[in-house]
Amino acid sequence: MSDCLYCQHIQKKTNMLFENEHVFAMLSPQPAIPGHVLVLPKAHAPILEVVPDFVVGDLFKVANKISMALFEAFGAQGTNMLVQSGPVAGQKQNHAMLHIIPRAEGDGVDLSWTPKQASEEELTKSEGTINDATKNVGSFEREKPKPKEVEAPKEVQKEDPRVKFLRRIP
Repeated sequence: MSDCLYCQHIQKKTNMLFENEHVFAMLSPQPAIPGHVLVLPKAHAPILEVVPDFVVGDLFKVANKISMALFEAFGAQGTNMLVQSGPVAGQKQNHAMLHIIPRAEGDGVDLSWTPKQASEEELTKSEGTINDATKNVGSFEREKPKPKEVEAPKEVQKEDPRVKFLRRIP
């Protein structure tokens, strides 16, 4: 999508840290803290929920490797992996992404909220609602197999049996 800022970053390979067929990782242009990394699907998707399952799997595999690298490179004491789907969840750009933020004690990044106490009735109701909504989820999407290139048969030259016999003689 040409008007998407992050599609443009992917095309220009801006601040690129990693790239494969489906995933692009880059330093955040507006980091919460130094080392803040964004892992994005290369194909435009406005929210994570519309990204094909096999790409979501790749996103999280790449995020896991980058998170490990942030521990090493920045001496991080922890990392936050954050997905914001929709404006109400804090999403600012119209491109799905996974934020990886290296953390250290006293770093000034605040992602906390005050947990609420749910009643047993609320938990049971939520469980039923979610279970009903996920009954028709079905199987996970898989990447369509790519056609394999068939090589032309190689011409096999048969060795003269007499030469083969002579090679066996000590």
